Amino acid sequence: MKTIMSEKSRGKGPKGAQPSSAESVSLSDQEVEQLRSGEFSASVVFHYLKTDYVRLQRLGLEERFESLGITIEGIYGAEFDASRQAEILNDIAHRDIDALVSIPIDQVATAAAYRTVANTGTRIAFIDNVPKGFDHSQDYAGTVSSDNRGLGIFAGRVLRDTVGSGTVGLITFDSPFYVTSAREQGALDILTEAADVSIVTQRGFTDPQEVYDITIDILSEHPDLDGLFVSWESPPGIQAEQATKDMGQDDIAITTTDISTETAKNIARDDFIKATGAQLPYQQGHIEANMIGHSLLGNDTPQFIASGVLPIHRENLLDLYPEYFQESPPTEITEYY
Repeated sequence: MKTIMSEKSRGKGPKGAQPSSAESVSLSDQEVEQLRSGEFSASVVFHYLKTDYVRLQRLGLEERFESLGITIEGIYGAEFDASRQAEILNDIAHRDIDALVSIPIDQVATAAAYRTVANTGTRIAFIDNVPKGFDHSQDYAGTVSSDNRGLGIFAGRVLRDTVGSGTVGLITFDSPFYVTSAREQGALDILTEAADVSIVTQRGFTDPQEVYDITIDILSEHPDLDGLFVSWESPPGIQAEQATKDMGQDDIAITTTDISTETAKNIARDDFIKATGAQLPYQQGHIEANMIGHSLLGNDTPQFIASGVLPIHRENLLDLYPEYFQESPPTEITEYY
């Protein structure tokens, strides 16, 4: 596996923001003590709760908020439903909450609800995405994400190198979402520039549970397809993998972004999913909490922080697994080595 990623961030943040480092929101001992004496509270609103990415980001947030003396009022998931997320946010706006950490499902559909929260004076740090009409420093403290374009570039390179010469398809998220758009563009740029690779189809989804059927349709229309890029791995990438298996298409390579234990097992046993560009969710949770801490203290905060890329494939999975999952790889992974 020759694909290597630079440590330098390759992609800009929402609204073209240049990435800042995690160290830009480090807190001094004095600032930590100020926060601990402030009796602050925060809410956390995710897009979806049932992934390792969210579990690890939640762990990072909980640990760092506890060390800063910031009480977490509640952690909520919206099941990829923008209307449900708006309901949660409107409810939070009527509570006495000092801060909010949240990932907007849809930057347009949820904008009014986030505006309602912002108008109460609640300090907001966004994960990955920024609602339409929000201006940095005036409306929110900043955004924390990975190098999303870099994630897609890595996935695109591995798919290109694995296919060599052949046809590929893309399964993308059909919603205005900065993170997935940046990843998809990164993969698309690599595959478009590959002289011996042809993109024969690109299909979009809004509900991740649609991806199984979409994959079946793609493979029925293109039975000789050599590879697939899927916007992210769980549940969309896992659904694409299962559909490919059910169709008996043994020679198809899939690359994606993010990672779960299921995808790690898939990579370990050299199954359909060959590689993924993963984030650093646990570390991002700490960064988001620090950003909120600075905002609560009235300090300036950067518009965008990119935490980097974990370029995971079978050859480095055992080494990078602990960095992502914060624990050693289990037997269900190591047994394939």
